[in-house]
Amino acid sequence: MAVLIVLGIMLWLTSTLGTLYAGLSNLNPWLAQAITTLVVVLMLGALGVVAYYGWLFLRPRRRPQPPPLPKTTNEAAVSHLQSLDQQLGQIEDEVARQALVERAKAVTHAFEQQRLHLVIVGSGSVGKTSLANALMGEMAGETAVTKGTTTRSQDYRVAIPAIDGEIILSDSPGLLDAGAPDQASRELATQADLLLYVVDNDLHRAQYEILMQLLAVGKRTLVVLNKTDLYADDEVELLLERLRQRVGQRMDLKDVVAIAAHPRDIPSPHIQPLIDRIIAILRAEGRDLIANNILLQSQRLSLEARQLIGQQRQQKADAIIDRYQWIGAGVLAATPLPVIDMLATAAVNTQMVVELGQVYGIAVSIEDARTLAISLAKTMGSLGLVKGALKLLTVGLQANLATAVAGKLLQGVSAAYLTRIAGKSFVDYFENQQEWGDGGIQAVVEKHYQLNRRDQILQQFIQQALASVRGTSP
Repeated sequence: MAVLIVLGIMLWLTSTLGTLYAGLSNLNPWLAQAITTLVVVLMLGALGVVAYYGWLFLRPRRRPQPPPLPKTTNEAAVSHLQSLDQQLGQIEDEVARQALVERAKAVTHAFEQQRLHLVIVGSGSVGKTSLANALMGEMAGETAVTKGTTTRSQDYRVAIPAIDGEIILSDSPGLLDAGAPDQASRELATQADLLLYVVDNDLHRAQYEILMQLLAVGKRTLVVLNKTDLYADDEVELLLERLRQRVGQRMDLKDVVAIAAHPRDIPSPHIQPLIDRIIAILRAEGRDLIANNILLQSQRLSLEARQLIGQQRQQKADAIIDRYQWIGAGVLAATPLPVIDMLATAAVNTQMVVELGQVYGIAVSIEDARTLAISLAKTMGSLGLVKGALKLLTVGLQANLATAVAGKLLQGVSAAYLTRIAGKSFVDYFENQQEWGDGGIQAVVEKHYQLNRRDQILQQFIQQALASVRGTSP
């Protein structure tokens, strides 16, 4: 069938060229030869473009094999760090890229060293520095009744019995303190492998909300009731019961412990219940705590990198759409038969999908791209976008030209306009991880059609189209 179509086209072209040459040769043989040669070259060029995109459009399907999923948290952390490294390599802004690279190096180093990071957080004057001193077994910072004594985070190396490896203990400024670097404290908290959330009474609303926020991001947390030396034994038990009731649905009840980091009546601190719980957690979960925190940190860096890459991708995607909308217009205007028009337009859109996928880091096979292009073309047809675009552009072009618009010019500009809508729709598809969303492909196409038919955008497109036809910049 395909062979018969090709032979029919060749016979038609030969007959047409023969008629053209015979008519012109009566006027001037040299002119007839020159014009006929030019027409042949233009037709061969158009057929070459159609043949190239047609081959891409019709070649056999190949399906890539998906990569294996990580089996452990440690493997997931390694995989995510590798992905982050690849993401950072895509950032073209050198200053922004280098800043993220340095932060990524610190995260990677902590993972390679298997260094545990314990952070003490809580409101001012709950005894955070006293607890840090007690855990280290020596005075490491000023303790005072004044609220918010610690004004910046301080890091210490701590040796905890029965635990191998380096442990870093950070004493943070008080959360919710007036004048305290609250954001810095929360940032430090999100970097911890294990959080010690210190209180000296029942949780009030602000303390509870902060604790829930930390738990929501996946932070392994111990709630530490300090200053128990100020309460009677039955009062301590009542406070512990209240705390466990408040956090019981989000935490293990064993993770709420009572201590006296700097008791008034005895010379040594009473923190053994906390040390026992820390040791139990680190023995059972130490490596997973590190791996989970590395995942969280790398995911946050990845989000920042994606935002930068997203801006770059949008610029590149717009350039690809601009290029293919005029390729589509040129191919349609140069091809004489409706069947070839349809094939060429579908092939051009197919290759555009492949290139847009590459911009968004997604390997789309030509076969999958062809399926997407056909589905989108059918959707446009069912929505009546082709007729709608012709009507819009006819009015717009006639308003910009002194004479009526030739049929082929209108068809070419319409093809460019519809290719633009298709390209914008495919960008949404790739940005949404190869999903069309709740409304499906129809909702995405309708959205971009409505956006691109607005007066200002439509006039800009028409001006660009006229500039392209005239061979000038818009």
